[in-house]
Amino acid sequence: MKTLWLPPLLVMVTFAILATLAGAQAQSLDIVGTPRIETADQRSATIVWNTNESSSSRVWYGRDRNNLTDMAEAPYGGREHRVVIRNLQPGTTYYFQVESGQGRHTADEAESRGVMSFRTAGEGQGPIRNEQPGVAKRGLADEENGSVRITQGPVVERVEADSAVIAWSTNLKGSSRVNYGTSPNNLTELGEAPWGQGGLTHRVTLHNLKPDTNYYFAVETGQAQGTGGAEVESNRVQSFKTRPRR
Repeated sequence: MKTLWLPPLLVMVTFAILATLAGAQAQSLDIVGTPRIETADQRSATIVWNTNESSSSRVWYGRDRNNLTDMAEAPYGGREHRVVIRNLQPGTTYYFQVESGQGRHTADEAESRGVMSFRTAGEGQGPIRNEQPGVAKRGLADEENGSVRITQGPVVERVEADSAVIAWSTNLKGSSRVNYGTSPNNLTELGEAPWGQGGLTHRVTLHNLKPDTNYYFAVETGQAQGTGGAEVESNRVQSFKTRPRR
């Protein structure tokens, strides 16, 4: 058997490249430090944070700390993330979480822990600059012990003849599933939304329903960040009735 000979320098370079790639692939995506409010005037705010890898930039926000349903984002790339939130109201408190994902060397996602807050400048007040956000809801304890909880809902937001929207909130991000059916003892149908799509707010649309029919459902959130696969379900079966066909 003939042995392939490689120059020593080439061997060293090859091993160095492989070691670098292996280390990069093993590196997880993390948020470095705490997000800050770079500026906040009457109608907008700029949120800035850093990550250890180039990744996406998103901010989930809203005026209810348990209902972060609005989202602002910036183009992908870089370790410094800067997202501008527009169309805000003057002198108003907003709550938010930041999120980065799809790192260059990892498919991980990273998000700020807990819920933070800032307040827009009031009418006639100058811009606020380089402020640390307030802490509206601490998430560290829940994330470390793996306790994902439903904090609001579930509620039936909208009902049509052939569809319905179910919504609820949790203390941590996770999956969004609704088990439903026409019998309270037989919830064999499943509706779901993409993982983490609404931040702490889960919203699932049930399609292809029968008009003028009673449906029963229970919601489920699982695989929340930091929980090691823990799941939580609504503690009772609820119902709604679809509208008659016009």
